[in-house]
Amino acid sequence: MAVFSLLGSKAILAICNFLLLACGFLLITGGMLVLSDQEKILLSRLLTSGPLSNMPQPFLYYVGIGLAAVGLILTSTGILGCWASCMHNYYLLTSYFLIIMVVLVGECAVYAIAWAWPNCLGLEVDPEDLTKSLQRNYGNVEQVQFTAAIDLAQTLFNCCGVESANEYDTSLWRLQGLGANLAIPRSCCKLENNNDRKGYLDPKPTNLTLCQALESNRHEEYRHLEGCNDGLQQWYRQHYLVFLGIGLVAVLVEFLVLLSTILMCTRIYKHNQEVKEDAKKISAEPKTGVTSSIQTFQRRSPTNAYSNETYAMTNSFRQNYKLVDRV
Repeated sequence: MAVFSLLGSKAILAICNFLLLACGFLLITGGMLVLSDQEKILLSRLLTSGPLSNMPQPFLYYVGIGLAAVGLILTSTGILGCWASCMHNYYLLTSYFLIIMVVLVGECAVYAIAWAWPNCLGLEVDPEDLTKSLQRNYGNVEQVQFTAAIDLAQTLFNCCGVESANEYDTSLWRLQGLGANLAIPRSCCKLENNNDRKGYLDPKPTNLTLCQALESNRHEEYRHLEGCNDGLQQWYRQHYLVFLGIGLVAVLVEFLVLLSTILMCTRIYKHNQEVKEDAKKISAEPKTGVTSSIQTFQRRSPTNAYSNETYAMTNSFRQNYKLVDRV
């Protein structure tokens, strides 16, 4: 029965290791996909505030690296778990258990904070803070990445500014003449190359003159009038829920692996104890006087001659045979 329970727990651990490997490959693939989507990474520059806004790269760039790193750790740990379950090595299983525990605790802490208090990580679209950043940094030669992110948002969501196009009237881009005397950026205009994925890098308005006109009755058909806040909020919520869902699946798989590892260690410990007890019982059994040694003798014929027929005789029977032979 102990052997069957050990095999059952080993099968459960093997299934969990397979799920762990699949989860690791999924995270690695997700991280690579995030890193390969440059537009998505660039747009995430507008989702951070506070200290995170000063990072060298946008937030999703670090998320992609983190996903790939965690996936690599889970894949390596899954391989270690397969090896440990086949070897029935208690120390390998303990190392496997500790790695899963550390990764699980770290992920739970990050996901709990991201779920309950995303503001602590600076993950939010703050219209007021973003408006100030736009008026201060748009068009600045030292903020090329931020400028490209604003242009991408305006072409992607067909919008202008954060709340409205009037924000550019008091921006440094307009006051310092960084936009070649334009009233609004060209990305705020309705574009001929709007379907081009890289159109934000070189916006081509359908009518630049009317788009830049100050009278509303002239420019309303050639520029976008709504702000980008609603589009950014919706984009942020969609990706926020996707990443939290992926994290939740990874945490559940790691939790199942943790439970199966505990079960496997318990089974191995019980199996080893039963083997030791069986060995003690065998060594404690009393020895019988009958030996297993078998000797042979030749039967005498009636003429007192010995025949070639041989018979097996134990030591307990030998003494009685000698007495009969004397008689």
